[in-house]
Amino acid sequence: MSEEKFHFEIPKDNIRNIKYDKHGFAPSVQRISHTDHGQKLKVQTQDFITTEFKKKDIEYTSDLYLQIETPEKITIKSQKLKIENLGFELLSFSAKNESIGTAKIGKEKLNLFEQRLENYISSPENTGKTYFAPIESISSIPPENKIDETIDYESNERIEIVINLFNAITSKELLAITNSIEAELRQFSDDVKKRNFKNGVASLHCTIQAKYLPQLATDFSTIKEIKTSQTFVVPQSTPSDALPNPLTINPVKSDSLVCIVDSGINKNGIMDNLIKEHLIYINSTSIDCDYNHGTFVASRCVFGDDIDNCLGTHSLSPYFNLIDLSVFGVNNLGQVIGPSEFLLRTAIEDTVDKYAGIVQVYNLSLGADTPIKDSEFSDLAKLLDFLSKEYKVLFVVAAGNIRSLLGTFPTDHYGSPLSRIGCPAESLLGLTVGSIAKHTNGTALSDVNFVSPFSRKGPGADNGIKPELVAHGGNLIDPYSNSPRISTYGISKDGKNLSVDNGTSHSAPIITQYAQRLFDAYPQSDPNLVKGLLCHFTEPRSNHDELSESGLNYVGFGEPNIERALTAGNFNAAYIYEGQLDQDNYQFIGFHIPSSLRADEEDTKLRVKITVTYDPPVNPDNDKEYSEARITATLIKNTDRGMKDIAISAEDKYNLPWNPIIQFEKNFSRSYSAGFWELRLRLYTRGKVKDDYLQDYSVVVEIIDDNKKTDVYADVENEFSDIYKKIKVTIAA
Repeated sequence: MSEEKFHFEIPKDNIRNIKYDKHGFAPSVQRISHTDHGQKLKVQTQDFITTEFKKKDIEYTSDLYLQIETPEKITIKSQKLKIENLGFELLSFSAKNESIGTAKIGKEKLNLFEQRLENYISSPENTGKTYFAPIESISSIPPENKIDETIDYESNERIEIVINLFNAITSKELLAITNSIEAELRQFSDDVKKRNFKNGVASLHCTIQAKYLPQLATDFSTIKEIKTSQTFVVPQSTPSDALPNPLTINPVKSDSLVCIVDSGINKNGIMDNLIKEHLIYINSTSIDCDYNHGTFVASRCVFGDDIDNCLGTHSLSPYFNLIDLSVFGVNNLGQVIGPSEFLLRTAIEDTVDKYAGIVQVYNLSLGADTPIKDSEFSDLAKLLDFLSKEYKVLFVVAAGNIRSLLGTFPTDHYGSPLSRIGCPAESLLGLTVGSIAKHTNGTALSDVNFVSPFSRKGPGADNGIKPELVAHGGNLIDPYSNSPRISTYGISKDGKNLSVDNGTSHSAPIITQYAQRLFDAYPQSDPNLVKGLLCHFTEPRSNHDELSESGLNYVGFGEPNIERALTAGNFNAAYIYEGQLDQDNYQFIGFHIPSSLRADEEDTKLRVKITVTYDPPVNPDNDKEYSEARITATLIKNTDRGMKDIAISAEDKYNLPWNPIIQFEKNFSRSYSAGFWELRLRLYTRGKVKDDYLQDYSVVVEIIDDNKKTDVYADVENEFSDIYKKIKVTIAA
């Protein structure tokens, strides 16, 4: 690694802001008779109020929760400002019907609403028609809409459920409301647990007969949803080669701590000195932690992918120390018992809070088998996203494994909906990792650097890129079987052997180590930059030729090149900037193209690649509009006629609105000048974001000579050394 080629920092002098004008439009809604329409709304309102004031939580809440519907083909989102003018607050939009939304209204606002409604009905000009006309109906939320569609609520079967309340409930009211619901649940269940999580989601967890759920949903207005509790799984590895004896464990390279959320790390003579704390959150039916999977995963985190080299070197070199968060146990029959989603949320939230400012990277090589759905984020993913932003930490999450062949490989196999990522891999701010093969043979299902047969695919719940990255996680042989020679290596539970296994559980640790190396190198930076560097400096990887679907859904941006994330190569240079965007101004970020890459230079060919990463606030009540911030980016080139916006073709960019990663690149051969160029950014917000909200972001701008003729880094240094300084990077010994 060349310590002389650290990336350049874009100075504040290169940044300028220009105010922009905001525009908005909402289609008007026509009514044949506003008076008749108002009379209908009056009846609906009276029915709604009568129903709600009979509910068991009415004395504890200052708000009423309801369903509002707009006319067919008129989206409720387009009428939001008009409806909220009447005193409602729209909380969420239906994923199945764009005309339906969930809202709340304060009890103290009911009288004024009814007065305005009466005036709308009786006044000659139908006063307020602009605001009332968009409302087709007002009603209590149907109880069946609160219950997960996979639950047979007429059944006597006992099922494990989670009840979530509306995020909008005030903290003062939560205690009384949750106590009231808990008392009701204890009539039918003796294992009720409750917790108010830091992201504002209040949850109750229990096992109950499904037939009691409709009445619960009917009796409590503050219940947002009732759904089955997900249970998480991890595979088991197989011991192989005996480890050398003696085996030297070299001093740890970094004094940083990384948390492994898994089945426990066994103190087996190899991992002992690396484990700084062991936290246990296992199911009450467990008698001990499992240790098998967790030890394997942790060893790949600290020792890397080439752990089997120790067979020749007789030594291992750990990179960092560990916090062991054990969430998988074993019962007295030796069966592995996975955590419920409620228990997993509790464990992670407690640990992140305990190690705030100390641990920056969390490895989650675990997941639920059930594939995610469009516009549905799990409770765990929502919590991870909140903790990511609130505590400035990065969760590295395995994409999940396809545990059996789903049809003819690869077309029918990957054509099955069961091949999609599972919870919590849909986490918007987490970094999801898929698997590629690094070893193959004549019967292997994947070639080298192709997506592994078991690696789950995207897209994410917002239809954005998932997984973002891939790393070595193993391979399978025909028809769908393990083979030690093409698998990954880790340390066995007892520390006496190497073990072999396949899975995204074992590719995620490679990215975890890379992430911590970047946090160590850029100690003043936050996860936006670390994610940006990992997603920017990648090598392209492949999905199978028979698959016509975008490779982004299989291998994301590719496999990170950690050396390039730290230093420039022979034919590139990178500029880095971390900043904040407000909601009133365009922000222009300036950078320079050296004259060696000018348009009339025949030997060189310019390519510009840009990655923008940011951490939007998220709304746990509104899965349809989960991300509440969006950044747009436009590249502006220098020409002999002045500055000019650049059009980027769809195949050269990734830019899904409201998704927190933007990446695009462009080759240039003519009609541009070297010198000063700019990137223009703009912030949009929605939902509950305040007017003074500032969005943190990072930008990586890479300048590349595709002809590989000139040392771009040296050219920037020679021409612009008075403007750009190298970022001081800390490299672990």
